[in-house]
Amino acid sequence: MRLDVLVIIAGALLFALGAPTIGRRLHPAAATRLLAVGAVLVAASTLSVAVLVALTGVGQEPAVAEFGEWSASALRADDPFPMTCAIACAVAVPLIAVALVVFLVRRSRALLIAYRSCRHLPEGPLVIVEHDRPEAFATPQPAGRIVMSTGMLRALTADERRVVLAHETAHLRHRHSWWRLAADLAATLNPILRATARTVAETIERWADEDAAHEVADRRLAARALARTALLTHEATMARPLDLAATGGDVPARVRALLRPPPPRRPGLIMATCALLAVLAATTVLVQFDGEELFNSASQPPSTVSFYRK
Repeated sequence: MRLDVLVIIAGALLFALGAPTIGRRLHPAAATRLLAVGAVLVAASTLSVAVLVALTGVGQEPAVAEFGEWSASALRADDPFPMTCAIACAVAVPLIAVALVVFLVRRSRALLIAYRSCRHLPEGPLVIVEHDRPEAFATPQPAGRIVMSTGMLRALTADERRVVLAHETAHLRHRHSWWRLAADLAATLNPILRATARTVAETIERWADEDAAHEVADRRLAARALARTALLTHEATMARPLDLAATGGDVPARVRALLRPPPPRRPGLIMATCALLAVLAATTVLVQFDGEELFNSASQPPSTVSFYRK
């Protein structure tokens, strides 16, 4: 197997394994952006390579070679990938396509449900719903709103309500639902990124926590409000798959994070991760270029040698 493909596989594994550590050590705003963008890049890189490897195997079939107007024997002679890898990729790519369609259908349905639910609500960024069960969550953009129940308003103090509102406002202001959607999409295209998607979901909530703590200028108040809200909503919630509730993720870990100073920026870790992603992107471009050259070479007519009699 080509060395550059091994570099892509190793880079993807290194990113996926390091994502939880990046999520813990970086400021949640930086971690969310870096991990979501990195996950999409890794997913696109590995999928494009899988498609290329699958094509080199499928392209050696005479009927496919005739349709593509290249030489099956020439492609077979120059193919740098083992046939077992080509077969595995040829099986995996259609399965990924099916998983992608299922994912898009489910998320589209969830968005449609969210929009229909909010269609009859009063206008404005904050909607108060008459309901005894304590609930507070933000619906996704472009029609993003903060929804709170009267039960939640009655259960919290004025300062705690400020924290919850600041938390949900942060979700809307930073368009957190779309960062989460990007990470989930990447995990659908490449299952090794599932832990990365979970980490992004956690850093999104911590990002909103940090914004809320900054808004009220009291980290202990923010931690107390989060803990109380979690206790009030420990039963099933009204939130749907794309809604962002204040009680999402690992609440005890989020409370502990608020009781500590804000996390540092750690530019060294950011630069190292960006360097890894840059190498991955450059190597992917190189592999795709070489793959195109492989098929172009197989499309050339065989050279002829003329023999002259004396």
